[in-house]
Amino acid sequence: MRDIKKVWVLFLLICLSVFIPLHIYGTGTVGADFLRMEPPARTASMSNVFAGISDDVNSIIYNPAGLACVTVTTAAFTHFSSFGDTNCEYLCGAFPVSKELGTIGAGVMVDYTFDFPYYDEYGDQKGSVDNSDMVFTGTYAYPLYNWMSLGANLKYFHSTLYKYSKNGFAADAGVRVRLGKDPDTYAGFVVQNIGAQSAYISDVDQMPVNLKAGMGMKVNMNSLAQVTLGIDINRLISKDEMPTLDIGADALIFDVLSVRAGYGFRHDTGGLTMGIGITLDKVKFSYSYQPFDMLGTAHRISLDVALYEEKPGQNQ
Repeated sequence: MRDIKKVWVLFLLICLSVFIPLHIYGTGTVGADFLRMEPPARTASMSNVFAGISDDVNSIIYNPAGLACVTVTTAAFTHFSSFGDTNCEYLCGAFPVSKELGTIGAGVMVDYTFDFPYYDEYGDQKGSVDNSDMVFTGTYAYPLYNWMSLGANLKYFHSTLYKYSKNGFAADAGVRVRLGKDPDTYAGFVVQNIGAQSAYISDVDQMPVNLKAGMGMKVNMNSLAQVTLGIDINRLISKDEMPTLDIGADALIFDVLSVRAGYGFRHDTGGLTMGIGITLDKVKFSYSYQPFDMLGTAHRISLDVALYEEKPGQNQ
């Protein structure tokens, strides 16, 4: 009981640290913003609330410590169709080594805009503009205790804009703790995108360093459904902005159909997200829909596949 109380105090202190304005950081342009992209459809349906929930292969993006929950070798693919002819493809996988050694994972994300023509001052077409980004991620998660896991990401990225390009490295570090049982309650804290990058031409932009704190709860409603509720707070410390808040819910009905929704209280986009999921044995299909007022809508489709059976005594 004392340990649980200590964890609650720690989590509250973390939340306060996210809300405290960090004026020591500049307010200039943030580069490599694509590192903040969150493609998976399941989580997008819940307004990307996953720091505390973090219970599947998507933890690689949201909280690497959650990868310790994966008990079956899993691969996942997402196609993300956004507005402005922007698309994103994301492929990831997780391999649980053992309960003692933890879980390793990897992911690759590519976002791109279809080539569009550019013209000179005389109106003559001179070619097309290439705009794309690639991010390679390696992940390791370790179950430090039965109630706590730690995780880290290492990222390499390459970005191309017109005839210019840049490279960089970044790291994430996260922790996930179990706060209680019946209902299962979890909390997570992550520091994202600490690293460095080169410049397209001469000026090097700041990295999009982000603090994320979240809580998740799973409530079993007899054999009818399992309801997952979550809340996340994000603080982009590279800019002098107030934190953002997201809430989300996922209702798994008869272990087959999932109905999801979320709402984001943000400075720029925000608003309602929704989606569905279907679970068929080792395959999980997810779809999310997100409107962006006059900008259009964003659609995501994800497919998660369990490649091998769960091993006895694997991570819990």
